[in-house]
Order: sequence, then structure tokens, then C-alpha cells
Amino acid sequence: MGKEQVEGIKAVVIRNAKGVWSDYWLPITAFVTLIVSCQLFNLTHSGFFYPLMFVSGWIVVMFALKFKSESAVFSLKKLTKHRQQDTSYEMYTVLRVYTNDSDFQGYMHIQEYFDSQHIQMENRVIDHNQDIKSQIMFIRNPEFTYCYHLLMDKKNKMYFISKHV
Repeated sequence: MGKEQVEGIKAVVIRNAKGVWSDYWLPITAFVTLIVSCQLFNLTHSGFFYPLMFVSGWIVVMFALKFKSESAVFSLKKLTKHRQQDTSYEMYTVLRVYTNDSDFQGYMHIQEYFDSQHIQMENRVIDHNQDIKSQIMFIRNPEFTYCYHLLMDKKNKMYFISKHV
């Protein structure tokens, strides 16, 4: 490797490390403080380290819960956004329309008719790389003969998926 390549890699690593530090300086500092205060407490058994361990531990736990709720434990926000754009997963509202009318598809575009049917809704993540029909569970309702599965995207556009008898 040439000296320019090594310097380029070194500059990229330093820039990335500074970016991580600027975004996550508080949890990094709290984690280091927690480790150091625990080790010093083990050596000295001094009550002075209790507040340090409590506060730094609390900060570490709060950041871990925040990252867990964002579904991005220990990853950068930019990588998470990039990963979400590359995946084939998308959130849909699944509509299960229960009816006794065998010609539901012909009339489902009429708002009053559609609203008069028995409808169950649930939000579900759909993987476009797999069969969509198999990802939606059929739940039988003995009061009705037919069950139609429809998907509604974020733009309120509806897609017919399947008909069950």
C-alpha cells in the first residue's frame, strides 16, 4: 500500500471516529465512567463511587432503551436509514373483509357498500421477496362465508390479495 492510501484510510477512520464521538459522546463517557467506577469500587469499597455508578449506569440504560426502541441497537442512525431503504420490507394495513356476498370484488369500490361489510384491520410488515398471500393469516369467522384480504399502503391505495371461502 502506498503512503497516500494509508493516509487516506487514516483520515477516513479519524473522520468517522469524530462523527461517532460527536453523536454519542454522552453514552460513551457514561459507559467508561461506569466501568472505571465499578473497578475502583471493587478495589476500595468506598461509598463515594455509588453515585457515579448509579448515574452513569442510568445514562447507559436510558440510551440502550432509546436505541432498542429505534430498532438500532449499537448502530449509527445513518446506517439504519440506509439499511431501511435497501430492504424489501414495507408497512401495510391488512384489511380482512368478511361478507356473505360472492361478488364483493365487483362492488368493493363503492364506499357505502364497502363500509357496510364486517372489516378487521391490522398493521403488518410485508416482505416483498416472499409470497404476500402466505404472510397474511386467514382467520375464519363462522358468521360469514367469504373472507377477502386487502392491503392498504401509506398512501391509502388498496390492493386485492386473496379470497377465502
